[in-house]
Amino acid sequence: MAVFASLATFTTFAALILQMFTLIGNTYNKPFLRDLFLARLYDGSDFVDFGLWNYCSGSGSTVYMCSTPQAGYAWTNNPLVQGLTDNLAGQDKLFLANFVLYWIAFGLTLFALLITLMSHFQRSSDVCASLACFLAFVVMLTVFVILVVISLKGLNAARSENSDISGYLGPSVWMSLGAMVGLFFSSIWYCISCCFGSGRVRAANKA
Repeated sequence: MAVFASLATFTTFAALILQMFTLIGNTYNKPFLRDLFLARLYDGSDFVDFGLWNYCSGSGSTVYMCSTPQAGYAWTNNPLVQGLTDNLAGQDKLFLANFVLYWIAFGLTLFALLITLMSHFQRSSDVCASLACFLAFVVMLTVFVILVVISLKGLNAARSENSDISGYLGPSVWMSLGAMVGLFFSSIWYCISCCFGSGRVRAANKA
């Protein structure tokens, strides 16, 4: 079933790219990077963007500065929103856990892609890739739930403190969702490719 192996490889690669963009997003005040945030909080025309590594602030549609990246950045450490997100206080370990889980999912996705390409789509590699993609899907599902809960909880808490504050989930959250869905389908397609044999390998052998 060459078509399923090809689809699985494509969606695994796509998931890897989406994960990579989220991991590097919002790290520096550079084009493209500054647009990849997890959540944005507005106070009038001023805003604060939150990411896995740090926060950025700006006004209107312009980002003025980004803080120094640090692993497992806790949003409650942001001096611009202190007092607005008190219900997230004491959850620094949750931010760190989410950060670590994202890297685990990225590593599993990379492993699935590499083992498939390096073994030339053999049946044994499809088994490993299917398992790795499914594990990555489970981890990404956990990450996505944590991201949504933390983001919405923080935004709602800020709104309750100040009715002028608004906010929304950023592109990186939806890219994480896309990666999660891609990994789910990859695990299924790798499994189908394994069960029905690798058509590409047989074709290569005949050639």
